[in-house]
Amino acid sequence: MLSKSLMKKVSGLTILMLTCSSLASLDSLASESNSEDSKVENLLNNSYPSDNHLDDHVLSKDFDLEKEVENMPSVDEMNKEERELFNSIIEEQAELAGLESEKEKEVFTEYLSDFFNKDSQIYNNLTLAQKKVEGEINDISLDEESNNEKVSVASTISRTFTVETAHAFQPRIGVNFAGATFNTAIGFAVGGGVGAIQGFIAKKGKKEAAKLFSRTVTSRLKAWGFTKLALSVNGAVQWALNYSDVGGHIARYLDAHDSKPKNGWIDL
Repeated sequence: MLSKSLMKKVSGLTILMLTCSSLASLDSLASESNSEDSKVENLLNNSYPSDNHLDDHVLSKDFDLEKEVENMPSVDEMNKEERELFNSIIEEQAELAGLESEKEKEVFTEYLSDFFNKDSQIYNNLTLAQKKVEGEINDISLDEESNNEKVSVASTISRTFTVETAHAFQPRIGVNFAGATFNTAIGFAVGGGVGAIQGFIAKKGKKEAAKLFSRTVTSRLKAWGFTKLALSVNGAVQWALNYSDVGGHIARYLDAHDSKPKNGWIDL
């Protein structure tokens, strides 16, 4: 029988190994995120400069980010100014997704817009989005030999923002679409894209912003039916606030801590 002293040493070594493994995983994720963030910074500098001019209401003590996101109007109910803002945000998200062709960007913005449109079958419902997107992919696949671009679009849809079933009881969502939905909802509430979100964080301070973002993202995940996933939001937000693409990094964090880490999908 092992002595108590030896058992303590073995237990301590096990804890140390697990800790090192966890830190290595976070270091790897941070390295990848820094690389992604550099791309975001370049894009923002060239096409979407940061906009720290936020509305007085957004910066007031009465501003409730969670409520503003919850009460975000459906696309079909937006006025002209709101629609212009919304369109600029989803176009920015298509750029941030790193899509290769204009056709892919059109498909991305179409589905992202539909997700926020109550007249769409996929409104706030990723399960229905899965059926719609998979149906389109199947249609595209039938014509793949005669149109290679359509194959590219189909693979992009599958990779970036479809919800699919990995196993019989394990649905999942692509990190790019998850990140885009977070950024779109929060960006619309504060009045701009990724640059405006960064301006909001700077004005509020990271500590206060972390509280607001955590409550908001948790609320949205629960509203979309992902209560279990919402339990990991606090850690995701704390980590994501260190990067420019907050929504995207929240999604990457969730992916890095699910049952199949860092595979580009968030297991639900």
